[in-house]
Amino acid sequence: MNALSRRKMLGLVGGAAGVSSLLGGSVLAPAHGSSAKVRIRLNRDIVESGERLTLHIVEHLEQGRRIRVTDGTGLQWKQLSKSRRSQVWTAKTSTPGTGTVHVVTTRADGRVFRDKVGYRVTAGGVTAGGRVLIGMSAPAQLWNQRVAEVGAGLTARRIFADLADGATSQLRLVEEAHAAGMLPVISYKARGDVARAMSGAYNAVAEQAAARLASYNLPTAVTFWHEPYGDMTGAQYAAASRQLLPIFKRGELRVGPLLNGWLLDNQRAAFASYCPDDLFGLWDWVGIDTYEAGTMYAPGPRKPADRIPALAAYVKSRGFDLPLGVGEYNGYSASSIAAAGEALLSTPNVWFGCMWNANGDRAVKLTGDRLAAFRQTVAAAQAVAAR
Repeated sequence: MNALSRRKMLGLVGGAAGVSSLLGGSVLAPAHGSSAKVRIRLNRDIVESGERLTLHIVEHLEQGRRIRVTDGTGLQWKQLSKSRRSQVWTAKTSTPGTGTVHVVTTRADGRVFRDKVGYRVTAGGVTAGGRVLIGMSAPAQLWNQRVAEVGAGLTARRIFADLADGATSQLRLVEEAHAAGMLPVISYKARGDVARAMSGAYNAVAEQAAARLASYNLPTAVTFWHEPYGDMTGAQYAAASRQLLPIFKRGELRVGPLLNGWLLDNQRAAFASYCPDDLFGLWDWVGIDTYEAGTMYAPGPRKPADRIPALAAYVKSRGFDLPLGVGEYNGYSASSIAAAGEALLSTPNVWFGCMWNANGDRAVKLTGDRLAAFRQTVAAAQAVAAR
């Protein structure tokens, strides 16, 4: 297939209406504002992190005046140009989220005109500069705590939903991710019922869920049944994927698999059984989950970082050039976590990578030097985005 360009495929398309819907109906200040004598507008009200906002101020005041521009998020606005009736200010965005720029115009006689305009900074997609979205998975009830521990800079959120729970399963978490400027990476399952998924029994609810997700008009990664090995055969996985993934392939939704990464170590034939050519033709991206073998006290020789370039090589060997994703990764040591982060940032065409920040069969929540190592990955990704 002819792969879409990374920016075209993963870039942001949206507007204030989409933002309004994901914020539960609350509406940002519009992309233009006005008082009796002063008009302000932004060049765009939604931009990706690292891009510039440009503010235009036009006023019709007969007396002398003083104009002050401030921003509640701490964004630094600088005057770019000035004429008798207009000014242009600019600011380079950084942290994803929403903000409001305030313009206070004080006339010589003391009268004050106050105007404001809202904007949104998103995590965006993979940029031409090689930007990778570094995110996290954590239990919903502990999400805010884990974010506070990691600190600012996360740009993706792993979310688990179930079609058997209905079309609105975990939509609140999706909306929270969008509102925070993060890419939602959503995995749908079907209450363990592979046969019904293969038969099309969940197609109707998938249609409803896809319509809701698409209505946000923001980049979203969607997969069906992550880590399918052991739950079903490759043929069953392909049959169920053919039923459901085309339904989610719309608007800003991008579909792909999250396969068992450890199969790339020495079971390539088993891995290949889950990705026949026709699914490669359907997928917008290809991903894995990857963990460290062994235990915290006796780590195995296989490291999570090893499988990221291995995935890139495998996709290339199949004749495709698609963005890559890591839905879950973790490591028993700071060095393992740091190496995985380096692999995410250095392997070409990686779209996102999410740390599993919770206890599990092959994972331990982040603390101490392991937490510091992940923070360094987040910071490195932000530094790339700021270039």
